[in-house]
Parts: sequence; structure tokens; C-alpha cells
Amino acid sequence: MHIKRVIPIAFIIISLLYIVFSFTVEERKMIGDVRGWDPGSRAMPIGIGFIMLTASVYLTYKERRSPGLEEERREPSIKRLVILTVLLSAFYILCFRFLGFIISTHILLFTLIYFNYQQDIRWDMIPVFSLGLLISTCVMVLFYSIGRYISRYLFLLGRKFDIPMLKGKIFTAGIPFVVLLIIFAILLLLLRKAIKKGKYHIPLVAGFTAIGATEFLFIVFKQIFWVSLVKGLIFW
Repeated sequence: MHIKRVIPIAFIIISLLYIVFSFTVEERKMIGDVRGWDPGSRAMPIGIGFIMLTASVYLTYKERRSPGLEEERREPSIKRLVILTVLLSAFYILCFRFLGFIISTHILLFTLIYFNYQQDIRWDMIPVFSLGLLISTCVMVLFYSIGRYISRYLFLLGRKFDIPMLKGKIFTAGIPFVVLLIIFAILLLLLRKAIKKGKYHIPLVAGFTAIGATEFLFIVFKQIFWVSLVKGLIFW
């Protein structure tokens, strides 16, 4: 995928994350606001997030336009990709609390990467897409579970034997990250031929990218900066 096509997608993801995190900001209003005109402390960041999202979708559409006859041939696929992006954005915002950060973010990333890599949306893509999404989501949940188990085990071990280093957030986030990185590298090595070419090339690329990005975001925001992320369906 060309770098110019990745940048708008990255901004879409950043915008959606910004909107979701804006909803977690503590709602505050002016004490003297008798008439209720104060929109609250969330209004500004949420508004900025939607402006960023709108601009990102527009950039995605603009970047995919090509001059001449090629533009006419690509126009339907471009419109479908833009519509998909808008629907995915709405899905992510509305279902974030129910599905949780891990599942909703993974679905968003996998779907965006898969169809933008294909440069189109067709019905014959759905079976491979669905299978890839299902398998990659299961692997994502497994990665999350392994990381959480290691973090909790280290923390409990540190509290039991009074070892400050094991209770620190950098250490309890760093060790799981290294372990998961090793597992990730092994899987990449085992599936390197299928990733480079073949029928499942695109779903594998989308799956590995979505898993790596989602887990990285979770470790950074949750385990290092202690941002309150919704668990959703993953209750453990």
C-alpha cells in the first residue's frame, strides 16, 4: 500500500480514537450556568474530533481520485470505500462501549486495511474477508489474554514479595510487550510465504497489522498511561 494512501487512513483512526477518548473526559459545566447554555467540557474535544474525522474522510476520497479515464473507472469503487469509511466510523463510535476497545479497534483496523488494500468492495470478497476477520479477532483476543495474564502475574508477584520493580507500570507493560513481540515475530516467520503471496495474502497483512497496532495502542494507553479503556465483551 502506497504511503500516500496510508496517511489518510492513519488520520481517520487517530480521529476516531480522539472522539472516543473525548467521551471519557469528565463532564464539567460552569457553576453559574443557570440557563444551561454551557455545552460542557466534552463539547470542544468531541467537536474537534468530528472535524478531524470529516477532513480525514475527504482526504481519503481526494487521494484516491486519478485523472482522465482511470478516474471514471475508479469512481464507483472510491465512493464505496468512502461510504465504508463513514459507516465504520459510526460503528466504532456507537459500538465502542459494547464491544470494548480491543475488539472494536481491531475490527476497524482490519476492515479499513483489507478493503483499502483491495482498492474496491465487492460481494466476492466477503467470504475471505469474514474468515480473515474472525480468525484475526480470535488471535487478537488471545494476544490480549496472554498480555493481561503476564501483567497481573508480575504485579501479584511483586506485591506478594514486596518487589517495587515488579509493581511498576513500565516493567509490567514491558515484559508482556517483549513476550508478545516474540510470539508475533514467530508467527510472521511461520507464515512469511503466505504473507508475501497467495490467496490469503491480503487478509494476513490486514490481520497482522491490525493485531500489532491494536495491542501496541492498548499497552501504551492502558498499561503505561493508565487511560480508562472500555473492556466490553472482554471482561477479564
